[in-house]
Amino acid sequence: MPTKKLNWLFDTILNWLRGSLLFSGLNAGMDWIVKLSQGSFIVGLFIADDIAQRSSLGRSVFVRLWDKILNGIPKPLKIPARWPSTLASLLSGSFFIRGLTDHMDTPIPPPVPNATSGMVMVWGAYALPIWALLAVVIALPVLPTMILAGIIIPAFLFALFSRRFVLDGTAVFLLFFIIITLISGVMSVDMASSVPIAVLTSVFMLSTLLVMACCKTRESVDMFILGFVAASAIAGVVGAYQMLTGHTTVAWLDLMLFTDIGLRLYSTFDNPNVYGTYLLLAIPVAAACVVYAKKIFFKICAFGITGLLVLNLIATYSRGCYVSLAIGALIFVLIIKKQLIVAFIPALIGVFLLLPSTVVNRVVGILNFDDTSTVFRLNIWRGSLRMLMDFWPIGVGQGEAAFNRVYTYYSLGAIFTPHSHNLFLQIFIETGIVGILVFVGVLACFIRAQVNFLRRTNEFRLRVFSAALVAAVVGFLAQGAFDYNFYNYRVMLTFFLFMGIGIAFTRAAVNAEKVEAAPFESEWVKGYHD
Repeated sequence: MPTKKLNWLFDTILNWLRGSLLFSGLNAGMDWIVKLSQGSFIVGLFIADDIAQRSSLGRSVFVRLWDKILNGIPKPLKIPARWPSTLASLLSGSFFIRGLTDHMDTPIPPPVPNATSGMVMVWGAYALPIWALLAVVIALPVLPTMILAGIIIPAFLFALFSRRFVLDGTAVFLLFFIIITLISGVMSVDMASSVPIAVLTSVFMLSTLLVMACCKTRESVDMFILGFVAASAIAGVVGAYQMLTGHTTVAWLDLMLFTDIGLRLYSTFDNPNVYGTYLLLAIPVAAACVVYAKKIFFKICAFGITGLLVLNLIATYSRGCYVSLAIGALIFVLIIKKQLIVAFIPALIGVFLLLPSTVVNRVVGILNFDDTSTVFRLNIWRGSLRMLMDFWPIGVGQGEAAFNRVYTYYSLGAIFTPHSHNLFLQIFIETGIVGILVFVGVLACFIRAQVNFLRRTNEFRLRVFSAALVAAVVGFLAQGAFDYNFYNYRVMLTFFLFMGIGIAFTRAAVNAEKVEAAPFESEWVKGYHD
C-alpha cells in the first residue's frame, strides 16, 4: 500500500478515536491517574527528580520521625582542633598514616603543646564509625558473622553522636523494610528463632545508612571501593590456594551426571554457590576499577584481581552465577553504549565456545531434567508457592526453623530444604506482601539513583563505575532467581554494604561537581550534601 494512503488511513482512525466517547473517557482517566500519581509520596520516590524527591521526603511524617531519631540527637563528637604536639607530629610525619587519615575524612589535628590526651580519645570516637566500617568491608570474607555484627553495632552508636544520616528514597524504604522485618520476626510461627535473625539482619541493613552517613567525599568513597576490591582479592587468593592444593568440595553436585567435573571452589564461604554470588558483586567492581582508577599501578592490580576472580567463578561451577554474570555484562553494555550489543552477543557465544567442556556441560545441564539439582529446585518452588498461597498476607517469619515448620505440610516428595531457593520468593514467604513490595522499593530507588547519576554525568570513568554498580546488582538479583542469596549472612551484609557504597559514590561525585541544594530545601536534608 502506498505511503500516502497509509498516512491517510492512520489519520482517519486517529480522528475517529479522538471523537469517540470511549477514547475521550480513557484519555481523561489517564490524565486523572497522572495527576493523582504526581501527588503521591511513593510514586514521587521513583519518578521525581532529585530536588522534588527531597522536597517530598521533607513533607513525610515517617521521614521526619526518623530524622528526629537519627539526626535529632546532638552531635557532640567532632574532629578536635588540637592534639598533643609529640603524637601529632609523629603521626602526621608519616606519609602513609597522614594519607589514610586525610582520605578517610578523619585528619590528624594540628599539634598544640598544651593539648591533653583526651583530645586523642575524642578523635578516636569520631573516627571509629568510618574506620570500623572499612575494617568490616576488608575483613568480611574471613570474619565470622557475629564478630562483623559486633563491629557494626558500636560503629552505628558512635555515628549517632557524630554524623548526620542521609534520608533519601533508598533509606526510607530500607527503614520501612527494617521495621517490617522486626515485626514479622515477632509475629513468626517460630518467634524464638526468628527474632534473633530479624535483629541480626536489621543490623546488617543499617550498614547501608552507616556508609551513607560516613562517606561524604570522593576520597572516602574511593577508600571503601579499594577496601572492597582488596577483600575480594583475599577471597580470590584463598580460592586459588584451594585450586592448587585440591582443598575443594564435591558437595552440591550430581556426581552421576557430571562425572567429568573435579572439585568445586568455595574459598571462605563454605558453599560454591554462595561464593559465586559474592563474586557477582566483586567482579564488576574490580573490572570497572581498571577504568575508574587513575594510577596505572592500581589499574594493573584491578586487571589482575578481575582475572583471578573470574577464574574463581569458573571453578565454582555455579550455573546460576554464570548466567547471572552474563546478564550483568549485558546490562553494562546497554548502559555504556547500546550499539555494542551487536558485538556483545557474538563475543558471548565465542567465550562460551572457548570455555572448558566441563563448564559448557554444566551450563547446558540447566535444561536437563535428569539433573537432581534442577528437579530439586523445581519441586521446592512448587511447594513454596503452595505455601505462599496461604501465608502471603504476613509471612511465616525469618529463618530456617520458621520456614520448615510450615513447609513440611506443603513439600512435594517429603523434600527438606532450608529455604525456597529464590530470593524474592523467600522474602515474600518470610515477610508477606508488604515486605516484598518494600524490598522491591529499596532496589528500585537504588537503581533510580544510579540512572539519574548516569544521566547527569558525562565523565567516562564515573559512568563506567556507576554502570558496573547497576550491572552487579542486576546480576546479583538474577542469581536470586535460582537461589536465596541472603541465606549466607556475610553475603547479605556484603550486599547492603555494596548498596551504601554505591549511593555514597553517586552523592560524592555530585557534590564534587558543586551541585547546590534547592533554595526551599528543608534543614533536615542538608545531610544529603554534608
